[in-house]
Amino acid sequence: MKHVFSYVAGFVPALVLAAGIAGAAEMTDGEKQLYEAAKKEGSVTWYVSQTTTEFADGMCNLFEKKYAGVECNVVRASGQVIFQRLVQELQAKAVQGDLMSTNDDGQMLQLKEQGALAQFAPENLKDMVPVLRDMADKENYWITSGVSPLVIAYNTKLVTEAEAPKNWTDLTDPKWKGQVAVGHPSFSGSVGLWTIMINDLYGWDFFEKLEKNAPQIGRSVADGHNLVVSGERKVALAPLPLILSDAAAKKAPIAVVYPTDGALLPPSATGILKDAPHPNAARLFENFLLGPEIAEYFSKDYRYPLRAGVPLAEGMRPLDSYKTRSIETTEGISKLPDIQEKFRDTFGI
Repeated sequence: MKHVFSYVAGFVPALVLAAGIAGAAEMTDGEKQLYEAAKKEGSVTWYVSQTTTEFADGMCNLFEKKYAGVECNVVRASGQVIFQRLVQELQAKAVQGDLMSTNDDGQMLQLKEQGALAQFAPENLKDMVPVLRDMADKENYWITSGVSPLVIAYNTKLVTEAEAPKNWTDLTDPKWKGQVAVGHPSFSGSVGLWTIMINDLYGWDFFEKLEKNAPQIGRSVADGHNLVVSGERKVALAPLPLILSDAAAKKAPIAVVYPTDGALLPPSATGILKDAPHPNAARLFENFLLGPEIAEYFSKDYRYPLRAGVPLAEGMRPLDSYKTRSIETTEGISKLPDIQEKFRDTFGI
């Protein structure tokens, strides 16, 4: 496996699964046909903002282990960066990627409306957790390829559980001045949706108050997690899997707060490009994303498995055990440009 492009590095994920898991399942006839066609194409190029670089590498490693002879190339960047790259390729009629995974399903709707996506219903859809399967496009232009709730992280060496924020508005408390980190909605799709959610709940007054606390603004949503781990910031907006993975492995002094006013639940989405250079490899890879190997890989790294019947990691709370919120796809598309502009004006970045 090689990297075509990598922008934002994140945490070091769980070790690759023990030998034998990737090849354990028997291939169906349809899967075999796709595999044979994919081998003739030789590779698949995956544009992804859904995960960190290291975690995407691990997924590609599992794919190459199961489907020998099909190279998996990762192109990793933050959500808006990877989307703009693809838009430029589409405009130039020179698409290089085969499929894209993003934390902003509004990007998928835009691509669908432009006729840039291919319809495909993977065999493994039938085995998905129903509520996650139903979050995808009803016409099979994209699948749900993950859910990574956005919550609050805090450094346990610098903040006690009692002192930690309990909800999003606590981040505007003056006691956190110079101690908060968030991502940027112009670079991260999930941060864009979070900004819309907060504005819907509390109005732009929230961000004007937050600006007075001089937050550190990163590009990726993972940046806040990294700043809390290093102790450069005490609290941050961060993806739940990153926090839980580090906390469970005792790799970092970090803990999670499930905000009482609701964690954002942005569905990650994956779609195959209509002009994909390797269409069969793309279909094989998308089906693989919903297979047992990735479900177990997700679970071992404190992510919600997409496949029904796969147990959660120890200590991981079921999605229905805490309050979550989501943003409708069309709402995200209509509100994001204005939100991005207001964010830049408010924070000067």
